[in-house]
Amino acid sequence: MNWIRDFSVQEGHVPPTRNVEEAPHGMRQELVDAVYLVAGQTNGMLDADRDLYLTIVQCLGYEAAGNPQAGRRQRIGRDVSRQETHWTRVYDLIVRLFPEFQRVGFHEVYRESVNRILAAHGVAWDLGADGRLHRVLPEAAHAQLQAAITELSVPRYAPALALANGARDAYDARPRRDRDACSNIFDALESVAKEKFGMPHATFGQVVAHIRQRQALNEQIIGLLESINTLRNRNFGHGMAAPFSLTGQEVDVTYLTCIGAILLLSRNP
Repeated sequence: MNWIRDFSVQEGHVPPTRNVEEAPHGMRQELVDAVYLVAGQTNGMLDADRDLYLTIVQCLGYEAAGNPQAGRRQRIGRDVSRQETHWTRVYDLIVRLFPEFQRVGFHEVYRESVNRILAAHGVAWDLGADGRLHRVLPEAAHAQLQAAITELSVPRYAPALALANGARDAYDARPRRDRDACSNIFDALESVAKEKFGMPHATFGQVVAHIRQRQALNEQIIGLLESINTLRNRNFGHGMAAPFSLTGQEVDVTYLTCIGAILLLSRNP
């Protein structure tokens, strides 16, 4: 059982939209409480005052007093909530503490506790099993992304996997790097298409024309792939000097459509 926000989570008191790119004061204090709670469950393998105090304070960029007058927990709470502690540094701290809990086998408990707090405050990211923060997607879209990463985790798709991971990093970034997310995920799609159909020197458009000639996919799906190619050529192609102008919602559609197309092509017989 996880004791963090137990009642409110069960009652469904979680914001429906996860778009907060900030670290509210209350959330910062809840995170300190979570660190102490999870550390206290490790049967002495990890003690927050003994093992994490210096890490936390120094990670935030402050000099740590050996024995602060009001106690180490209060000092940590004060440092986390300082006006000088930019909100991005709070998320740096979340990630920095992951390996400390991983070392004693409590990283999943820590991750669940942190994610309950992030969800309760409508934060745009969750802490992943890899110890990094990832932008929250709708459940079905998240499953699709994970499936695509799995499909690409074979040697033949290694270049596409690197591009897809670059796209995810850009999509998860704070602030989100929209153009890079679109460009990299399209390049991953193009790489998959060229590898799948044995056309290493072709463009994506040429591969789609080959698919049409072979009648390998539904005609309307082929039209969708052509539309993705046109979208790329007109909005975020390599060497374009025009300012990137897709809205956030349009970036979401582009990103997720390319992921769906990666799955389609990689799984196509």
